Amino acid sequence: MIGDATLYRNIGQLLTMNPLAQNQKDAFAMIPRAFLIVDQGRVASIGSAHEEPSRWTGPVVDCGGCLISPGLVDAHTHLLYSGHRADEVAMRAKGKTYLEILNAGGGILSTVQKTRQASDEELTYLLQQRLACALQHGSTTVEVKTGYDLTVSGEYRMLQLLRSVQNTAPTRLVSTCLAAHAVPEEYRGQSAEYLAWLAQELLPKIGDLADFVDIFCEPGVFSVEESRSYLTAAQALGFKVKLHVDELADGHGAQLAAWLGAVSADHCAMTGQAGISAMAQAGTTAVLLPGTAGYLHHGGMPPARSMIEANLSVAIGSDGNPGSSPTEALSMLMPWAASWLNLLPEEVWAGVTIMGARALALDDRGALVPGKLADFVIWDTDDYCYPCYHYGVNLVKEVYVGGQRAM
Repeated sequence: MIGDATLYRNIGQLLTMNPLAQNQKDAFAMIPRAFLIVDQGRVASIGSAHEEPSRWTGPVVDCGGCLISPGLVDAHTHLLYSGHRADEVAMRAKGKTYLEILNAGGGILSTVQKTRQASDEELTYLLQQRLACALQHGSTTVEVKTGYDLTVSGEYRMLQLLRSVQNTAPTRLVSTCLAAHAVPEEYRGQSAEYLAWLAQELLPKIGDLADFVDIFCEPGVFSVEESRSYLTAAQALGFKVKLHVDELADGHGAQLAAWLGAVSADHCAMTGQAGISAMAQAGTTAVLLPGTAGYLHHGGMPPARSMIEANLSVAIGSDGNPGSSPTEALSMLMPWAASWLNLLPEEVWAGVTIMGARALALDDRGALVPGKLADFVIWDTDDYCYPCYHYGVNLVKEVYVGGQRAM
């Protein structure tokens, strides 16, 4: 081996995952009583304890019998914003729906107002703090969307800030342009015109800033046809695309995602069997956000069991945002993914690691096998089922990014 390779030994369970898996059922892989060797930021070797090198002269880390997993990959967040929306707790308790709050000037639009007024320094600080919290809870790769400015200049500024933080953050950052997050007040009743403006004035300028282009395809926000036109324009410029779909109703957004060949379709709380089948056939990953569905309490949980039975790849994201999932801690949602979505622990782990990476079109992480990035978490347990069981407590002991301890 080249360089100063490090041996991690006395691992109670090593979750390696299977990067070649075509579906959730085959994605989980684990070695009990294992070792891990990291060299130059990547996994160099793994194996059972009895296969551990007998004459090792390099650095050694004794893991105390703990569980090691790949670093969590949070494939869906909205962590770049200013302000909060704690007042909406009371509004929802009084029966106001998501769209009613939005139409009254609350929701996304209230965050837009606060974010537009915030300085670059404030937004950068807030994002760094949120990413640090995500890291403390085991997330080593975090996708962050724009979408809380809704002007060409403002959304461009958001992407520039993401790029500047990307170069300094301890987490790995993926940037998504979600300028089509909502219809701004300036374009009320003119959703198609707003999208045409973005397609003409924003998208051609952000090729070196955005990894993806996304849209909130939902009845009452952007229609299927509007979303099709906008994302087709993005694809013509070379962008990979994602969609928010079927959060509040089955609006056939999942079928559109499949038709476009989207990398992922996110939320999918109300997606029907036709949408599930279409996505499975197209190879589009479903990113499920159980924290959002539970927090909004609108009565719909994604049909995860049906998706997995259809051999659809299922990732699990935090949807960290100020209104419907105010958290940065993906690992805290793992018990709820198991309980609310009726998932096995093995399926949850796949959802927050290898399938999260797949939802971001990244094949260099989400698994701990030779050649992959050495992004991993040491947990305060020796049983991989435990983080899917014990809720409300941070079980993360240490976090490594590229083989370097980050937390």
